[in-house]
Amino acid sequence: MKIIVHRGAEETGGNCIELVSGKSRILLDYGALPGAADEETILNIPGLYDDKASHPILGLIISHTHLSHYGALLARPINPGIKVFMTEIMEDVIRINAKMPRDGKKLPANIHYFRKGHKFIVGRFVITPYLMDHTAAESFAFLIESEGKRVIYTGDFRAHGGKANAFKQFLAASMGPVDALITEGVRAGIEKGPDEQEVMDHLEPMVKDQHGAVYFMCAGQDIGLLTSLAALARNTKRYLVVDGYTVLVLERLKELALKQGVELKIPGLDTEYLRIVRNAATQRIYQLTEYAGIFRRMRPVMFGWDWVNDNLRKLIIPVRANSQLWVDEQIKDFGGAAFVYSDWESYGDEPGMRETLEWFKAQRMEAIAIPSSGHAYFSTIRKLVENKRPRYIIPVNAGDPEKFTSTFGKRAKVLKNGEEFALDQAEKSF
Repeated sequence: MKIIVHRGAEETGGNCIELVSGKSRILLDYGALPGAADEETILNIPGLYDDKASHPILGLIISHTHLSHYGALLARPINPGIKVFMTEIMEDVIRINAKMPRDGKKLPANIHYFRKGHKFIVGRFVITPYLMDHTAAESFAFLIESEGKRVIYTGDFRAHGGKANAFKQFLAASMGPVDALITEGVRAGIEKGPDEQEVMDHLEPMVKDQHGAVYFMCAGQDIGLLTSLAALARNTKRYLVVDGYTVLVLERLKELALKQGVELKIPGLDTEYLRIVRNAATQRIYQLTEYAGIFRRMRPVMFGWDWVNDNLRKLIIPVRANSQLWVDEQIKDFGGAAFVYSDWESYGDEPGMRETLEWFKAQRMEAIAIPSSGHAYFSTIRKLVENKRPRYIIPVNAGDPEKFTSTFGKRAKVLKNGEEFALDQAEKSF
């Protein structure tokens, strides 16, 4: 079995990893490079866009719905014979995101669903998905088996967010001897930090003392953080003010999870302290007729700018990419306001987030930096290695690749993009 990291070996954003077993080939993620144009994000992988490869790519497996892991899939139509695997929730979130711009792009038609804990087969590969804790709506790791070899691909994960139990379940899962662990390492330079609840507990008295609106940097899909902000709004007797896009994602997540017999404890239209602002994103949801039923249910908690400006001191407002455009145009008073953001995040997964961050930091309001990240601390990666005991550790998106070699020695294989790593050959030289 061979592993080729086409993208992610030398970048902290954007992933695409190929596994080869005999004549079977699969890709794990196909992410866009942050800020790159479509033509710059396309990879020249044999069989991805043509039929000229001696052995075709049988499947492309998406780990989660951040552009750095699926975005290149929308840049140009891939070979229609390639099956694209994701969950039903992931497909829905991607389709909603693609519809927000009027010139939105389309997913391939050849979509196949996987479910947590249910094995599926692609060629010679047997793949088991495991739900993980991350800032996307859903995020998965995979155990991939072939030729008597086992490879774990973590996708993006952490153990300190709202779904921390998912990581505990992943550790508890019996997988047998693991030959290679392909692990994200975005925050490998941070040994350990607080969990999300500890951060919120620290913030709560500060929010209570604030005399103006509290703006909170939050990606539109960060369901864990939105859930924490809803609890913060309840505890501080404020309103959580979001737009129609955010509520649509929350409501669709709840609907699709309920189809699978899971009741998600996340905010939504039944949350009494949630309010919807009539901005451009809300107007765009109104124009998507397939979501007319959800939009009708939004109307009773939908408010205009006069209400927002009259109630600023009672509001928690999550802001994401380009939110500064409507805040600058519509909000009249920043007196007593605060802006909360993470100084441990790059905010590179969503185009425009960096510009939003810099705009809010430049305003005349209190800036509150918090130690928060959607990625695993190195102590979590260390715990995973100790638990699964892989023969080799292959870091991707590593902000500090030397941390892996200094900690794990020869077991750590820091690859270059396009470099081929053969497990059989590695075994002979071990």
